[in-house]
Amino acid sequence: MEILRCEAEMSGQLATVYNEAVRGVPHCYPVSEEGFAAELAAAAGQGEGHKGLHSEAAFAAREGGALAGFVHTGIKRATEKKPQEQGMIRFLWYRRGRRAVGQALLAAAEEHLRERGMTQAIAFHQDYRYRCYHFVHAYLSDHLDHVQALLAFNGYKQVAGEVFLDWPNYELVGPASPEPAVEVRVEQEPGRGRRPGLRLSAHSGGKQVGVCVSACAGEWHDADDAQDWIFTEWLGIEEEVQRKGLGRHLLQRALQEARALGYRHAAISTARDNARALLFYSNYGYQVVDWTYEFARDLKSG
Repeated sequence: MEILRCEAEMSGQLATVYNEAVRGVPHCYPVSEEGFAAELAAAAGQGEGHKGLHSEAAFAAREGGALAGFVHTGIKRATEKKPQEQGMIRFLWYRRGRRAVGQALLAAAEEHLRERGMTQAIAFHQDYRYRCYHFVHAYLSDHLDHVQALLAFNGYKQVAGEVFLDWPNYELVGPASPEPAVEVRVEQEPGRGRRPGLRLSAHSGGKQVGVCVSACAGEWHDADDAQDWIFTEWLGIEEEVQRKGLGRHLLQRALQEARALGYRHAAISTARDNARALLFYSNYGYQVVDWTYEFARDLKSG
């Protein structure tokens, strides 16, 4: 086995490896060589990377002339609110059954971070995911259980999580009227997808009391199938009007507006520990398809 630093000319091979990695992961679609080259640009020294990172690097494992996995890492830039830099592992994958490959790649990533003074490694933070990976808010999918297992075996702990739910060919219901009555404003928000996203805001007494924001899955994926999915990124209700049916009203109205735009399928997510939201969504029509997790580990002890 050989561990080598990834370069721009490897983007085609790495796109193939990435597509193998995410096959079967919900809401992951094959990415083109050009699309993956854009994700790899900074790590390969060929362009700008994620605006929140510096010192990006990617390493691949080669066995018998074929790539058996790769890891992509970088340093989170210091900000005024968070002045301490942090080590990030953006993506890690190795072929099932090739545990030694995964171990070697993880070691290469951690060494890269230690050499730059990092004392902690954070793996699969949602803010540094590939644009082509899953939906916004996603961490490491439990469909990549062998990667989760490798991280856990090496002392990484789950520090955050997001659960994703789907409603294929969703039904139109309502929308039921909330109490008290509110004014709902509907705005279309064009993006990268072939259909626009939607922003619904509820107003009462001159104040915004609720919002529901949804986007076309084409915001993150170019595949034809993705364009039929509407993903609800945020559903928030002010505390003083909670438990009065406003959240249900906004979600029902959003799905109604989405159907009018041609959407057929709906998806949504919530934090792993938000039992109230999960109870609502899973009893409304959505079903869980994926649990995703962020991992972290202290590097000083390694």
